[in-house]
Amino acid sequence: MSRGRLLIVVAGILVAFALIINFLNFHAARSTTETNHSLSVYRVGERLPDSMAPGFTLSFAVSGEEQLASALTDALQAELEQLPNVGAVTAVSTFEQNQAAPLLLVDLNTDRLWTPFYGRATVQAQLFYAYDGDAPWPLDEAVVFEVSPALKADGQFTTVDTTWGLISKPAYTDHLAQALAQQIAAAMQDQVLAAP
Repeated sequence: MSRGRLLIVVAGILVAFALIINFLNFHAARSTTETNHSLSVYRVGERLPDSMAPGFTLSFAVSGEEQLASALTDALQAELEQLPNVGAVTAVSTFEQNQAAPLLLVDLNTDRLWTPFYGRATVQAQLFYAYDGDAPWPLDEAVVFEVSPALKADGQFTTVDTTWGLISKPAYTDHLAQALAQQIAAAMQDQVLAAP
Protein backbone atom coordinates (compact mmCIF):
# COMPACT_ATOMS: atom_id res chain seq x y z
CA MET A 1 0.00 0.00 0.00
CA SER A 2 1.41 3.36 -0.97
CA ARG A 3 2.08 6.04 1.61
CA GLY A 4 -0.61 8.35 0.14
CA ARG A 5 -3.20 5.63 0.26
CA LEU A 6 -2.27 4.78 3.85
CA LEU A 7 -2.73 8.43 4.85
CA ILE A 8 -6.19 8.47 3.24
CA VAL A 9 -7.21 5.30 5.10
CA VAL A 10 -5.92 6.68 8.42
CA ALA A 11 -7.69 10.00 7.81
CA GLY A 12 -10.92 8.12 7.00
CA ILE A 13 -10.67 6.10 10.21
CA LEU A 14 -10.10 9.28 12.25
CA VAL A 15 -13.09 11.01 10.64
CA ALA A 16 -15.29 7.96 11.29
CA PHE A 17 -14.11 7.86 14.92
CA ALA A 18 -14.84 11.58 15.35
CA LEU A 19 -18.36 11.14 13.95
CA ILE A 20 -19.03 8.16 16.20
CA ILE A 21 -17.81 10.03 19.28
CA ASN A 22 -19.93 13.09 18.48
CA PHE A 23 -23.21 11.42 17.57
CA LEU A 24 -23.54 7.96 19.12
CA ASN A 25 -24.58 7.61 22.73
CA PHE A 26 -22.08 5.23 24.34
CA HIS A 27 -19.66 5.20 27.25
CA ALA A 28 -17.10 3.06 28.99
CA ALA A 29 -16.02 5.52 31.63
CA ARG A 30 -15.84 6.22 35.35
CA SER A 31 -17.27 9.39 36.82
CA THR A 32 -17.05 11.31 40.04
CA THR A 33 -20.22 13.38 40.28
CA GLU A 34 -21.41 15.51 43.17
CA THR A 35 -24.51 17.70 43.35
CA ASN A 36 -25.06 20.26 46.07
CA HIS A 37 -28.10 22.44 46.44
CA SER A 38 -29.73 25.14 48.47
CA LEU A 39 -33.50 25.34 48.28
CA SER A 40 -35.71 27.82 50.11
CA VAL A 41 -39.35 26.84 50.54
CA TYR A 42 -42.00 29.44 51.39
CA ARG A 43 -45.27 28.11 52.86
CA VAL A 44 -48.41 29.79 54.07
CA GLY A 45 -51.09 27.69 55.72
CA GLU A 46 -51.09 24.30 57.36
CA ARG A 47 -51.79 22.19 54.28
CA LEU A 48 -50.74 22.02 50.66
CA PRO A 49 -52.63 24.25 48.20
CA ASP A 50 -55.56 22.66 46.35
CA SER A 51 -53.58 22.87 43.08
CA MET A 52 -51.13 20.37 44.63
CA ALA A 53 -53.69 17.74 45.65
CA PRO A 54 -52.44 14.17 45.02
CA GLY A 55 -52.47 13.41 41.31
CA PHE A 56 -51.89 17.03 40.28
CA THR A 57 -50.32 18.04 36.96
CA LEU A 58 -46.86 19.58 37.23
CA SER A 59 -45.66 21.74 34.35
CA PHE A 60 -41.96 22.48 34.00
CA ALA A 61 -39.58 24.32 31.69
CA VAL A 62 -35.81 24.11 31.26
CA SER A 63 -33.74 26.85 29.63
CA GLY A 64 -30.02 27.17 28.96
CA GLU A 65 -27.51 25.43 26.69
CA GLU A 66 -29.67 23.72 24.07
CA GLN A 67 -28.25 20.17 24.17
CA LEU A 68 -28.08 19.97 27.95
CA ALA A 69 -31.49 21.66 28.36
CA SER A 70 -33.04 19.09 26.00
CA ALA A 71 -31.40 16.17 27.82
CA LEU A 72 -32.42 17.58 31.22
CA THR A 73 -36.01 18.02 30.00
CA ASP A 74 -36.19 14.31 29.14
CA ALA A 75 -34.44 13.16 32.33
CA LEU A 76 -36.41 15.49 34.59
CA GLN A 77 -39.72 14.42 33.08
CA ALA A 78 -38.89 10.76 33.81
CA GLU A 79 -37.80 11.54 37.39
CA LEU A 80 -40.76 13.81 38.20
CA GLU A 81 -43.26 11.26 36.86
CA GLN A 82 -42.06 8.85 39.55
CA LEU A 83 -42.94 11.18 42.43
CA PRO A 84 -45.86 9.78 44.44
CA ASN A 85 -48.07 12.90 44.60
CA VAL A 86 -47.61 13.90 40.95
CA GLY A 87 -50.18 12.58 38.48
CA ALA A 88 -48.86 14.02 35.21
CA VAL A 89 -45.80 15.98 34.13
CA THR A 90 -45.82 18.36 31.17
CA ALA A 91 -42.82 20.12 29.62
CA VAL A 92 -43.66 23.67 28.49
CA SER A 93 -41.74 26.74 27.36
CA THR A 94 -41.10 29.40 30.01
CA PHE A 95 -43.51 31.66 28.14
CA GLU A 96 -46.48 29.30 28.56
CA GLN A 97 -47.06 30.05 32.21
CA ASN A 98 -50.45 28.83 33.39
CA GLN A 99 -51.38 30.80 36.50
CA ALA A 100 -53.65 28.09 37.81
CA ALA A 101 -51.31 25.08 37.81
CA PRO A 102 -48.01 24.32 39.57
CA LEU A 103 -44.96 25.33 37.56
CA LEU A 104 -41.28 24.45 37.95
CA LEU A 105 -38.69 26.55 36.08
CA VAL A 106 -35.02 25.53 35.71
CA ASP A 107 -32.37 27.77 34.14
CA LEU A 108 -28.97 26.22 33.35
CA ASN A 109 -25.52 27.78 33.34
CA THR A 110 -22.83 25.38 32.13
CA ASP A 111 -19.05 25.31 32.15
CA ARG A 112 -17.83 22.05 30.66
CA LEU A 113 -15.01 20.46 28.75
CA TRP A 114 -15.54 17.26 26.80
CA THR A 115 -13.05 15.08 24.97
CA PRO A 116 -13.57 11.44 23.93
CA PHE A 117 -11.47 10.33 26.93
CA TYR A 118 -12.06 12.98 29.57
CA GLY A 119 -14.85 15.28 30.62
CA ARG A 120 -15.30 17.80 33.37
CA ALA A 121 -18.25 20.02 34.04
CA THR A 122 -19.82 22.41 36.48
CA VAL A 123 -23.53 22.81 35.85
CA GLN A 124 -25.52 25.34 37.84
CA ALA A 125 -29.29 25.18 37.77
CA GLN A 126 -31.37 28.01 39.16
CA LEU A 127 -34.80 26.69 40.14
CA PHE A 128 -38.13 28.30 40.90
CA TYR A 129 -41.40 26.56 41.82
CA ALA A 130 -44.83 28.18 42.16
CA TYR A 131 -47.98 26.33 43.23
CA ASP A 132 -50.09 28.67 41.07
CA GLY A 133 -47.80 29.11 38.04
CA ASP A 134 -47.09 32.73 38.96
CA ALA A 135 -43.32 32.71 38.54
CA PRO A 136 -41.37 35.97 38.61
CA TRP A 137 -38.79 34.94 36.02
CA PRO A 138 -35.98 35.76 36.12
CA LEU A 139 -36.03 35.86 39.88
CA ASP A 140 -36.11 39.60 40.30
CA GLU A 141 -39.13 39.99 42.55
CA ALA A 142 -39.76 39.18 46.18
CA VAL A 143 -42.00 36.19 46.95
CA VAL A 144 -45.37 37.55 48.09
CA PHE A 145 -48.45 35.60 49.16
CA GLU A 146 -51.98 37.01 49.16
CA VAL A 147 -53.84 33.74 49.82
CA SER A 148 -53.50 30.72 52.07
CA PRO A 149 -52.54 27.93 51.67
CA ALA A 150 -49.72 28.75 49.26
CA LEU A 151 -46.28 27.39 48.45
CA LYS A 152 -43.30 28.59 46.45
CA ALA A 153 -39.64 27.59 46.37
CA ASP A 154 -36.43 28.78 44.82
CA GLY A 155 -32.82 27.68 44.93
CA GLN A 156 -29.73 26.58 43.14
CA PHE A 157 -28.31 23.17 42.28
CA THR A 158 -24.65 22.73 41.37
CA THR A 159 -23.40 19.53 39.77
CA VAL A 160 -19.63 19.05 39.54
CA ASP A 161 -18.40 16.11 37.45
CA THR A 162 -15.12 14.57 36.34
CA THR A 163 -15.24 11.61 33.95
CA TRP A 164 -12.35 9.46 32.65
CA GLY A 165 -12.65 6.81 29.95
CA LEU A 166 -14.23 6.47 26.55
CA ILE A 167 -17.40 8.57 26.41
CA SER A 168 -19.31 10.13 23.54
CA LYS A 169 -20.54 13.71 23.69
CA PRO A 170 -24.26 12.72 23.83
CA ALA A 171 -23.52 10.19 26.58
CA TYR A 172 -21.70 12.82 28.62
CA THR A 173 -24.59 15.26 28.19
CA ASP A 174 -27.06 12.54 29.26
CA HIS A 175 -24.88 11.67 32.26
CA LEU A 176 -24.88 15.27 33.49
CA ALA A 177 -28.62 15.66 32.87
CA GLN A 178 -29.47 12.43 34.72
CA ALA A 179 -27.37 13.37 37.77
CA LEU A 180 -29.00 16.79 37.99
CA ALA A 181 -32.53 15.50 37.34
CA GLN A 182 -32.28 12.94 40.15
CA GLN A 183 -31.22 15.58 42.65
CA ILE A 184 -33.90 18.07 41.60
CA ALA A 185 -36.65 15.45 41.80
CA ALA A 186 -35.44 14.23 45.22
CA ALA A 187 -35.35 17.77 46.59
CA MET A 188 -38.79 18.51 45.17
CA GLN A 189 -40.20 15.41 46.85
CA ASP A 190 -38.48 15.91 50.22
CA GLN A 191 -38.72 19.68 50.60
CA VAL A 192 -41.52 20.97 48.38
CA LEU A 193 -44.17 18.31 47.73
CA ALA A 194 -44.15 16.70 51.17
CA ALA A 195 -47.07 17.66 53.36
CA PRO A 196 -46.19 20.20 56.10
